[in-house]
Amino acid sequence: MVAALKAHAAWLVNALAVNRNPLRRPIDRLAAGITLLLLMVALIAVPASGLFGAALHTDLTQRAQVSATTTHPVTAVVTTTPATSTPISEAYGQDTISSTAVVEWRTGLDQQPHTATIQVPANSAAGDNLTVWVDQAGNRVPPPPSASSVTASAIFGAVLVLLVAELACFALIAGTQHLARFVSMRAWEREWAFLQHGGTWSQR
Repeated sequence: MVAALKAHAAWLVNALAVNRNPLRRPIDRLAAGITLLLLMVALIAVPASGLFGAALHTDLTQRAQVSATTTHPVTAVVTTTPATSTPISEAYGQDTISSTAVVEWRTGLDQQPHTATIQVPANSAAGDNLTVWVDQAGNRVPPPPSASSVTASAIFGAVLVLLVAELACFALIAGTQHLARFVSMRAWEREWAFLQHGGTWSQR
């Protein structure tokens, strides 16, 4: 791996060198220039992904604060016997077992009833109390994300952006160099065929 990186660095230096080299073709210099540009983009992607993660964290924090001010928890009552369901493909995994039941809660001055079918603990029974989050209209909504989940989401987003950027850059580098080698080989083949028919080597 180290030897391959050293060889690649040597090729890059030689291809971009200002001295005359009869073995270096214009396509080599072009490919090296594109490679260098993509390497710079790959380096810039590191701090850029960090800035993206910071901005995402700020945005998610603001959304969590808005959610916390527009939603609130209420006590719901389990009204049906929980039904246990296990995916057939994961029938032997205990962690995949889930229970669902109909729960009811009341909100507003008129205590208007609301119902929904939600996941409940496996040992729940009819009449048990649960906590659900509702909006200002009394409809069930997800609870506001915690500070730790916001941070985890921001880190995941930053890492994902960095990974996509790095993979894209190195894929473009590999594609560029593969195309340059293909063009160079075709040029050498044409040059060799020209020499075999009495032509003079152009050193290009």
